[in-house]
This record gives sequence, C-alpha cells and structure tokens, in this order.
Amino acid sequence: MHKTRNSKLEEKLYGKWNCKLDLEVENVKISFDYDVRYIRNGKSNGFGTLKFKIPNFPEMKYSMADSSVWELKNGYLIEITEEIRMVSLSDSALDEVFDFESMFPQNISESSKILVLNDSLLKVKSETEGTVVSCNKILN
Repeated sequence: MHKTRNSKLEEKLYGKWNCKLDLEVENVKISFDYDVRYIRNGKSNGFGTLKFKIPNFPEMKYSMADSSVWELKNGYLIEITEEIRMVSLSDSALDEVFDFESMFPQNISESSKILVLNDSLLKVKSETEGTVVSCNKILN
C-alpha cells in the first residue's frame, strides 16, 4: 500500500473518540454524546445517545449506531454513512409525531473541516450545518 501525504494525520485519527455536541436550533435543544472508532481500512463505527428537547414536549432520547466509510482529503474529514439505526429510549407515542430517523438518511456524505487533530483532540466543523463537534481520544 502506498503512503499518502495524509498518512501522519490518518495515524492520529485511528482509534476511539468520544464526541459531544450541544446546540439549540429554533428553540429545539439537541444533545449528542457519541463514541466513534476510526479504523485503518477507512471504516468507522459509532454508538451513542441523541436527545431532543422541544418546547412543551417531553425530552426525546434515542440510542443511535452507525457504520460509515471515511477519508481525509485536503484538510477535510469526509464521511459517508452506510447504515444508521435509531432506537427510541423515550415515550414511543412521540415517535409517531416526530420521525427523527428520517432526518438521518443512509448514504449521506458529510464533509467537515478539520480544525484540530492531535493525539488527544479532534475538532471538526461541518460544511453543511456549520456546527463544531469536539471529540476526545479514548485511550484503552
């Protein structure tokens, strides 16, 4: 396998990260706590919890798992979600009103600018949403 100029950067990305995001969009509070493992073969697997709090509704909580393919290109982390699964951990009646799984379709390509990538911190900014996600390396 040939060495790419991203090989040193890729070495830093390999392994398990804990990512967190808290934001508010039009009075909807979204909280995301997620573990993702980036593997040498260009694949990643993640698992975590996603919470939504809409005014005048109980908080909705989901368990979320996905598998993706990734690449580093010109300072960007490009990920394509191959499979995503969401399981409601809250009142299932709310799922009939809010179909949050449809907000996360399969085979979506997400490009994020790498702001920081070192041995302990990964910080990326989404090209589509403009949100910044911060991840800490999990040493195991």
